Amino acid sequence: MVSPTDLFALHVEEQKLHPQFRSLRDSNYYHEARLHINTLYQRMGTPSKTFISHFQADGFHSHLFEIACFAYLESAALKPKRKHSSPDFLATHNGFNLAFEATTANPVKQASDISLLQMEELSQQEIVEKENVEFPRRMGKILKKKLGLNYDKLPQCAGKPLILMIAPFFEPGSVYYIDESLLNCLYGINNVTPGFFHLEKAKSVSAIMYCNAFTVPRFFRLATTIDDSAKIIATREGLYYAPQSDGGIEIREYKFLVDKPSSPKESWAEGVTVFHNPNALHPIPTTLLPCTSYFSVNDGFLTREVHGFHPLTSLMKMYPK
Repeated sequence: MVSPTDLFALHVEEQKLHPQFRSLRDSNYYHEARLHINTLYQRMGTPSKTFISHFQADGFHSHLFEIACFAYLESAALKPKRKHSSPDFLATHNGFNLAFEATTANPVKQASDISLLQMEELSQQEIVEKENVEFPRRMGKILKKKLGLNYDKLPQCAGKPLILMIAPFFEPGSVYYIDESLLNCLYGINNVTPGFFHLEKAKSVSAIMYCNAFTVPRFFRLATTIDDSAKIIATREGLYYAPQSDGGIEIREYKFLVDKPSSPKESWAEGVTVFHNPNALHPIPTTLLPCTSYFSVNDGFLTREVHGFHPLTSLMKMYPK
């Protein structure tokens, strides 16, 4: 009998497995990550009888993101509960009763291989077009779809702040899209089209939480100890926002060995950006959701705060010793 709580006990035929699930299942490097993911899933639970089969096949990225969102909420002492099919989580913290829904932008063929090895070489103009047009359009589409589901009318959501947790998994390299590319989509800063937060139905959404790093490497780094006895070396590199002494921020490159004492200590809140809705029916304090960056509107001005190490992009490489 197939285990109902083991994400890696096959529930679908081998040929139907998602390529990234197969890589996670078969890699010797990911043993501790698999244990960690399974443990989180068992604590999370799910009202869906098809969660595991979708996790192994066409819903791998969206379901892994769901587990990561649970881990984030749990690490933030938000006490996530999963009693209903919608929304994904109900949580409480500091006197607030909250509703969370996780959603991802996916490829048309959801079983597609979107690993970095499949990235196409693009011209600078094509990259800019993707960053400024395609990525915001894709994310805006899934947000508007969620509005159509009327979560605020569900009895379990009534009167509660609703937070949408989003991530991009629609093409190879989509996890490199940075948070700032969503500003016009959400706030309508170019004054050409109204942003998501200016839609009447979007008043039910208190905030949007974005993270492009709720992926397998995050589970690996938080679960695996790489000491002198380890058989691998892992490095992490990318771009991050560095707060300046004058109050500004600038983009810098980073590269470090994973688990080195001098490297930034990773948490689930790292790389999380929270966009606060200035028109929310149920606004939340900017300090309520742990993150390393957030956007909010103050006196009519959109402002950004960055706290600690806020990676914009992240690439992990592993080598045998």
